[in-house]
Amino acid sequence: MTAPPSGTGPPGAAVTTQHNDNRRTGAQLCEVLLRPDTVGPGTFGRLFSRAVDGHLYAQPLYLPRVAVPGAGIRDLVCVATMHNSVYAFDAHDPDAGDPLWHVSLGPSVPLPDPNIGPRHYRDIAVEVGVVSTPVVDLARGLLYAVAFTKDPDGYHHTLHALDLGTGREALGGPVRIAATVPGGGDGSVGGRITFAGNRQLQRAALTLANDRVYAAFASYGDQGPYHGWVFGFDAGTLRPAGVYVTTPDTGLGGVWQAGQGLAVDEHGFLYCMTGNGGFRTDGSNLGDSIVKLTPGLTVADWFSPFDNAALDAADADLGSAGPLLPPGTGLLVGGGKAGKFYLLDTRDMGRFQEGSDSQIVQSFYVVPPDGERHHIHGGPVHWDFPGGPWVYIWPENAALRAYRFTGGRLVTDPVSLSTTTDPVGVPGGSPGMPGGFLSLSADGADPASGLLWASHPYKDDANQAVVQGVLRVYEARDLTREVWNSRMNAGRDDVGLFAKFAPPTVAGGKVYLGTFSGLLHGYGLLGPASSRPGP
Repeated sequence: MTAPPSGTGPPGAAVTTQHNDNRRTGAQLCEVLLRPDTVGPGTFGRLFSRAVDGHLYAQPLYLPRVAVPGAGIRDLVCVATMHNSVYAFDAHDPDAGDPLWHVSLGPSVPLPDPNIGPRHYRDIAVEVGVVSTPVVDLARGLLYAVAFTKDPDGYHHTLHALDLGTGREALGGPVRIAATVPGGGDGSVGGRITFAGNRQLQRAALTLANDRVYAAFASYGDQGPYHGWVFGFDAGTLRPAGVYVTTPDTGLGGVWQAGQGLAVDEHGFLYCMTGNGGFRTDGSNLGDSIVKLTPGLTVADWFSPFDNAALDAADADLGSAGPLLPPGTGLLVGGGKAGKFYLLDTRDMGRFQEGSDSQIVQSFYVVPPDGERHHIHGGPVHWDFPGGPWVYIWPENAALRAYRFTGGRLVTDPVSLSTTTDPVGVPGGSPGMPGGFLSLSADGADPASGLLWASHPYKDDANQAVVQGVLRVYEARDLTREVWNSRMNAGRDDVGLFAKFAPPTVAGGKVYLGTFSGLLHGYGLLGPASSRPGP
């Protein structure tokens, strides 16, 4: 391999959106350096850490060969914080500690706040700022992010378009996210529902499709009145370009998906999964449902499980994870807190049927019922290789597992299982919550190149109230083979506080992982021992 230009690293596909692409495969298929035969305790580890000013709920984004004024052509890793900051760092230079640029999108909202969430709300701590993963339009050279602020006029979500090279505002932004739509549901006045900034949490990653930016909303701890909202904005002007409300005549039905973005098919249709909320069999209110939307945000089709009412009563959100659209199949895979996978035909999603879900392609429990909770969070990842394709998921209170597609269905017995279980919890959650958050890297379909990466929590032995993170990596074809984890090297690779629902980003021979410790970590292949940071 010839030496890359100054300021850039090895070849690697850009990561411009959460889980790599709009099908949400979570797969980086241009990784030539990180392989099962190169990653191990003596060859791989933490190369650097970058200080940021808040918790990182958003997945890092990797943007190769960006022109940065005064710095030349650089590969960037961009992150957004709960302090309403966006940073662009050099993606490779271990000595480049300062950001290439850093901008504030306004003051964050400190917590606790009596107008945010129920009493003793603790799903989010410290502050609320940029919660969702931004999205990048490489053609326009723009990064889009949604910030949360408070001023004398109230609580506001604002959409920003930032120049990739400088971080400066573009397109005349920011624009405030607001709408009033017809509906007689919770919080309505005179047959109209108005978007309420302090009731709606912008958790799902932003989505760029159909020359529009889409932002989806749920709630702070189910504190009502709220609804699920999806907004569209013109990517070139930031003008409003559609709005959809999941429960206009009832309530709830948030679109949070544990941070995953909307999925988009080759025709531009969007797919989201909703949480507990109002449901009507005519499709007018779609809590605990999988919804297909047109580019203009009208309902094109949908599915809801036969036990919708039981899911709603148990707060067993179908939308605790996001959908996956396996390439070339016309299918959708999704699952939520019930611990079931639903496999749908996107041309005929099945809508609702009393008594069973036999009208859809397939449904099954990812772990046979055993009295434990096996919630699915975040979303599955996908890799097609000789012997595949496989779909990977790490539910809570269970092992990491992979399922194989055969004949347009998933074989319900896992084709591979890890020996690493999930015996820890997040404060306020059930034991084992929330499982592992996954990304896959490979050199195309080369079966010898695949690695499955997981961000995973564990409780510190000395302080059981503190949830630390661990980064793990497995051979993608054999999940019994854990080739490395961040606890192997006597503290030198420690993650720090676990970043809830945030998967690692793999690109250009590096792995980037956010934390709740005010740090972004960069892992990669090790050089001389003297160049490695201390513990």
